[in-house]
Amino acid sequence: MDDDASAIDETVPGAGAGAWPLWRPAYAAGDPLPALTCHVARPQYRFDEGDTLPEEYKALLLRMLRHEGERAGNKSFLGFMATCLDLAEAMFPPHARRLKAEYVAEELKHAIMFHRLAAGLDPDFALRDVPYAHYAFHLPRESWADDAFFHFFVDLNGAFHARDWRESSYVPLAKMSATVERDELGHSEMGYRFLEEICAGPRGKALVQALLPKWYAAALDMFGRSDSPNVPKFIHWGLKSVGNAEIRSAYKQYVDRKLAALGLEAPDERAGRRFL
Repeated sequence: MDDDASAIDETVPGAGAGAWPLWRPAYAAGDPLPALTCHVARPQYRFDEGDTLPEEYKALLLRMLRHEGERAGNKSFLGFMATCLDLAEAMFPPHARRLKAEYVAEELKHAIMFHRLAAGLDPDFALRDVPYAHYAFHLPRESWADDAFFHFFVDLNGAFHARDWRESSYVPLAKMSATVERDELGHSEMGYRFLEEICAGPRGKALVQALLPKWYAAALDMFGRSDSPNVPKFIHWGLKSVGNAEIRSAYKQYVDRKLAALGLEAPDERAGRRFL
């Protein structure tokens, strides 16, 4: 077991699976995520499952689902879940492994939800294997701290996108958005809880600070290019409310506050970035 895990007290109160779901305390004091409000005039579209969709609308919606990846018919997603359990078995203390199993269970729930949504759009796509393209999913996770950062940052990205789907013009996506948002925020809180435990000792905190630039840059890059030519199309059709730069800015403010609470220094937001 790596040093950052072996030094952790495994009897931390509330750290076991009985503390699940971790989104409950996050929402107990009110809505933890910022509002994402469209500020441009646009038509008010509304489409439900079975409706005939405009060609561009359907193409954009399927593009969104390809990036999401959580589908029961996507073998790459199922393989990724297996690696999550392998990492937990290899590097996590026992109480953290129990939480990781709860995480996988919820992600499989999402896979069913997104599978049914995809099947209602395009049955062939619902069964298509689409490997994760973004480099954040392929960064080496060589310690418990690496995996904690992955969940804190990447699952939080999912929560922010799900927040934006609350007003989606595609009714099935809007209906499931609150559940996905809540769960993904809980998964991010799991990663944050792990970071808190690791940072409790000086060695662990030093490791976390050293790994932060790698994960911070990847997390900000997950929102895509600020000048993406597709974003105005998504906003026009009601599939997104805000542009990549705006949602990334809201996300950055949120994570910077959380990092400061751990006594960590946020890196330069442009350092190591691939998509500005």
